Amino acid sequence: MHRYVLTGAPGAGKTALAQALAARGHRVVAEAATDVIAERQAGGEDEPWTGDGFLDAIAALQSRRQRDAGPYGIQFYDRSPLCT
Repeated sequence: MHRYVLTGAPGAGKTALAQALAARGHRVVAEAATDVIAERQAGGEDEPWTGDGFLDAIAALQSRRQRDAGPYGIQFYDRSPLCT
């Protein structure tokens, strides 16, 4: 298995590239931080990145997504917890 992390400056096109790769049939693992932020803001937290357990929540979601992607093939990651 080969894993590639898409990383770069804000607005550089990481997510757009990930979406294009997925559209071509490649296995893509979505970035977790944006989803954790959205979920917590929907629950009433204005600035979830300042709350307890924020980084742990990102790491847990990213780990789950990585496990769900399976142990085979080529995988592309739209960022990683280290990029957060």
